[in-house]
Amino acid sequence: MTPEQKLAVLFAAEAPPARDYAFQAGVAQRIAVRRAWLTVAALLPWAIAAMAVLWALAPVLGPATEGLVEAVEPLAVLLLAAGVAGAGALWLSRRFSAG
Repeated sequence: MTPEQKLAVLFAAEAPPARDYAFQAGVAQRIAVRRAWLTVAALLPWAIAAMAVLWALAPVLGPATEGLVEAVEPLAVLLLAAGVAGAGALWLSRRFSAG
């Protein structure tokens, strides 16, 4: 058998690697989580700047919005509850998907 024939037999016997879908799904999930955290990190300076602007405008807008407290208070409670629920869901999903 010539070296070319031996090489042809070797390459013919080797099957292409099988795709591991579980591995691909895991990698895709880690990429998605990383992108989500990077998006949150990119929005953080904007949130801090908006908070600083609102803090600076509070003395000006305070007297004009005193009557709105009764209307906005239930909305604030709902937003707080939604934030706590979202944070809890994120924590639970990361806790149980890390295994």
